[in-house]
Amino acid sequence: MSEELYAPIPDVNAYLARIGIAEVKEPTVSFLDEIIDAHQRFVPFDNLDICEKNLTPSLAIADLYDKIVVRKRGGYCFELNALFGALLKALGFDARPCMARVLLRPIPHPLISHRANIVTIDGKQYLADVGFGGPQPRFAPLFEDGSCRTEQGQMFTMRRVAHSWWEMYYRSPSGEDKPALRICMLNVGEEDFIPLSFYQSNFPESVFKLNRMVYLNTENGALNLRNDTYTVITGEEKTSREINADELDQLLEESFGIVNWR
Repeated sequence: MSEELYAPIPDVNAYLARIGIAEVKEPTVSFLDEIIDAHQRFVPFDNLDICEKNLTPSLAIADLYDKIVVRKRGGYCFELNALFGALLKALGFDARPCMARVLLRPIPHPLISHRANIVTIDGKQYLADVGFGGPQPRFAPLFEDGSCRTEQGQMFTMRRVAHSWWEMYYRSPSGEDKPALRICMLNVGEEDFIPLSFYQSNFPESVFKLNRMVYLNTENGALNLRNDTYTVITGEEKTSREINADELDQLLEESFGIVNWR
């Protein structure tokens, strides 16, 4: 049953073309940063299948490949990071999945609701995440206590908080370091995400059921659709407007490259 979760990418070159990568390089930190940034700029985070169509996403690699590469759709973390993890392995990276709690909202005991990847290069471990939906680092943060890095005006810091747990902090526009993720370093398998994804895509109170979310990084900012509010972020500037139902499909196609999603 779980073999389909570990299947190889049907066509690695087609996947790389989908994210605008023309040259395969050695599995270094620099190349990892490059493909993370490219993935976030070409493949949107979206929960349209869950919020609008009441579907439970398949986590099988073949299905994810068809959705994200062939049909040029996006997905949410359990989809995007599963397929991205398979791509990393195909490119020669030492990659494994990891679970995380989202700390952006003031919930006393947040459930594990996020999936990312951990990549080991030259004995050091890095976070490889293309499915957080923002704010998300456009690079691979290093799991080193106090490690801090700034890209495109966004600063992220990694802090160890327990034996198997790390927290990633995001520097807000006001200059405050806010916790974004609490990441578990324990080994897990792809099958462990089946119940987590099922819960998040079916529980009536899930944030993914209650809110339409589409997010895509741009060269110098991001595009964000939250329910009916469309926000364009350019550097430190944000402009927002409300959209109506008649605008939705055109906006999804023109801003996020999402077509034929219904």
